[in-house]
Amino acid sequence: MHDGLEVRLYDPRRKPSDWMEIIGPTQCAVFFQDRGSSAPLSSAGKPFAKREDATCLLFDRLDAAQQFCEAKVLSLPHVCCEILDAQGRAHPPLLVITHPDFHRDNDYGSTWSRRRKIIAVALILASAPLFWLDWKHHGGLILPTFLAFNCILLAMRFLYWDLGARHREQERLKRLEAHRMLESGDA
Repeated sequence: MHDGLEVRLYDPRRKPSDWMEIIGPTQCAVFFQDRGSSAPLSSAGKPFAKREDATCLLFDRLDAAQQFCEAKVLSLPHVCCEILDAQGRAHPPLLVITHPDFHRDNDYGSTWSRRRKIIAVALILASAPLFWLDWKHHGGLILPTFLAFNCILLAMRFLYWDLGARHREQERLKRLEAHRMLESGDA
């Protein structure tokens, strides 16, 4: 079993009816979703029959939620767990727990960061011969220059993507630390 309290996201018979009005400032909520499609799932790993049946688990401690999620994804590899703080979906999850076989799929990991940088460098290097080819023909060829500029723009997009992913991860880590401090009463 688990120490989490399962609550419907919206229950018109409950006062207050929305889950965001129930969660305490130090609590966290666990949402389950299909790792491939991101469809919401129950804590048993099954799709909800109706959208209004959607639930989450509320935990008093982040560590308990994390341990529960780690055990859940080991038993159900298709499930991904998102742990949110009391601010809900206003911010990215504090933690996203997936089966260990799928950790490489995270776009903020060092493997993806390295790939984005390698692709950007390769695109910049590919633009140089294209510029040279057009220069050799005294600007008479438009296509090589057009392709070279597009390579540079695409390289810049890859670098910007990497910068954004690193920034998002740094912000998540700050929020995670702040939540842990709030739980321990140091905030």
